[in-house]
Amino acid sequence: MDPNKRDIALLLISRSTRNFASGFIAVVIGLYYLYSLHLSLLKIGILFGVGSFAVPLIVLLLGSLGDKYGRKNILIITLLFTPLAILILLYTSYYPLLLVSSALGGFGVAGGIVGGGVGASVAPMQTALLAEKTNSENRTFFYTLFSIVSSLTGSAGALLSYINNYTLLFYISLVFYLFSFISVLPIKENFRSHKKKNVKNVMSEKDKSMIKKFSITGAFNGLGQGLIIPFIPIIFSKHFHMSNGFIGEIFAIGGVLTAIAMIATPYLTERLGFLDFITGSRLVSSIFILVLAFSINPLMAIASYIIMTPSRAIALPSQQALMMNLVSEGSRSTASGANQSTRLFPSALATTFSGALLDEFPLYLPFTISFSISLANVLLYRYFFGTIPEANKKGKVVIRE
Repeated sequence: MDPNKRDIALLLISRSTRNFASGFIAVVIGLYYLYSLHLSLLKIGILFGVGSFAVPLIVLLLGSLGDKYGRKNILIITLLFTPLAILILLYTSYYPLLLVSSALGGFGVAGGIVGGGVGASVAPMQTALLAEKTNSENRTFFYTLFSIVSSLTGSAGALLSYINNYTLLFYISLVFYLFSFISVLPIKENFRSHKKKNVKNVMSEKDKSMIKKFSITGAFNGLGQGLIIPFIPIIFSKHFHMSNGFIGEIFAIGGVLTAIAMIATPYLTERLGFLDFITGSRLVSSIFILVLAFSINPLMAIASYIIMTPSRAIALPSQQALMMNLVSEGSRSTASGANQSTRLFPSALATTFSGALLDEFPLYLPFTISFSISLANVLLYRYFFGTIPEANKKGKVVIRE
């Protein structure tokens, strides 16, 4: 078997098993804090904020280390963080240790089951390793495949939210997170840093410019999502009186629809070009953020969510592929880590304060703010990438590796 194909399959298995567990953890973690530990939304917001702040710090550090010491080595380390976080949840409710758990697990990180929510510190290493195993002609296809399978497995996991025993759910997640860790051990990494040859791996000005652009747009994306995404299960429960299991069903439907929509991602990328596809889908998502804010009944809120979710995630593989195409191989892990961390720092800030906003102000306030920020993100994408040929060219984009 082709070693690259085998390693892609192992990465997919690892990602799928993680996402299955993250599917129900993303649904129940806030509800566990609220109903089992009886924490206020302010304290929950702080827990989510700590998790969101810790992930970009970890990503920023480990992203650059991945380019020096190997992406697989760093991936193995990060895959152990979430099991440790789950163990803390299983054996204590002591608030300072819950903060540590949230930091390790990245609980509350904006993204949910289809956008890199739980355990998001793993994503940059997976992205860089997958880029190594693919080329510019098939990269969008494989990023799309991974996103589709991740959405489907996350959706399947979300259905386990019908299990009312939080302890049992945590034990189930622990098994899947550990299997995800074991799956990557046989992977062979091709890329080698020049660090042992006394050659300085100096980043080019072009790479620096591209990383800066993706980081700024990522920051706005994270800020807008951080205000609302981590709290959606709590909002559905408190404001629309939905059960845990029913919320899990809604998340599952959103994930399945995302997976179905992503089947068209490679075609739409070629047909529209990276830039038009990314900004167009994010504009649709932004509109339904606003619709959800003013939903007058549960049906309207559900419809808004299951339209918002696929439109928010459908272009994610294209965004990842564009970033990997526009930076050189030696900077890919750094670029992915920088994009992830600059998205999550503002997300953490937004999440920390969103709990207080939801406690003290009408529901529409954080959603309206999120809509405005998301709209600004779309405009920034067009400003930064509007003149870059690779971002606008329709059809297959071939970049020399």
